Amino acid sequence: MRIGGSEILTCPFCGKEKRVMVIDSGNTFGGEWWSDNKRISPMLPYVSAVQKCPECGKYYYKGSVKSKLDREVKCSETGELTYPELKEAFAQLDEEGFGIGIMRQMKEGEVRMMLHHAYNDYFYRAGDGKVVPEEDKAMFHENALWLIKYIVSDKVMKAEFYREIGEMEEAKKILDSVVLNDKFLEKIARGIRERLEKNDCVVFRIE
Repeated sequence: MRIGGSEILTCPFCGKEKRVMVIDSGNTFGGEWWSDNKRISPMLPYVSAVQKCPECGKYYYKGSVKSKLDREVKCSETGELTYPELKEAFAQLDEEGFGIGIMRQMKEGEVRMMLHHAYNDYFYRAGDGKVVPEEDKAMFHENALWLIKYIVSDKVMKAEFYREIGEMEEAKKILDSVVLNDKFLEKIARGIRERLEKNDCVVFRIE
C-alpha cells in the first residue's frame, strides 16, 4: 500500500478541519471476504464515506463537504465508525435528507450498507459473544429489507441477506430458483444452505 498524502475535510457544521488517508495504490493480499459482501483488506483500507467531526461530534457525508488535497502530509486515518456511531450518523443524515433523485438513493444505500456491515462487525465479527438487543434486531431487519429492495440485485446475496435477518424460508426459496454456473458463487450458496439447515443467521467468512 502506498499512502499519497491526506485529504483535509472541513466540517459543514463547525468548520473544524480533519485529515483522512489518501491511498495511491494498494492490494487485496491477505484480505477477507465475508458473506454480507464486506471485504477487509489490510493493504487496501476503506476510507469511510461518513465522517465524524472531532470537534462538534456531528456526522457528514465525505463527498459533500469542502475538501483539499495535501500531498506533503501523510495520514493513516480512515474515519471508520463503530456500529453505535453509525446508528447516530444514519439517524442524523436521514433527518437531514441525503439529497434528491438517484443521488439520494445512492448515498442512502451506501450509508445503509455501512450500517449493515457495522452491525455484523459489532455483534458477530468481533467474536466476543455480545447479546443483540431486540431494538437492534428490529433495526437490522428493516434496514436489510430496504437494501434488498433497492440495492442488492444478485440473487445469492438477496438469499444471504434474508438469512441474516432470519427469514429462512424466503432465503431457501430464492436459492432454489437460482441456476449457478460460477464455482465461487456455488461455494457461497453452499455455505448459506448449510446455515439455513441449522437456522443460523450469523454472518460467515468465505474461505
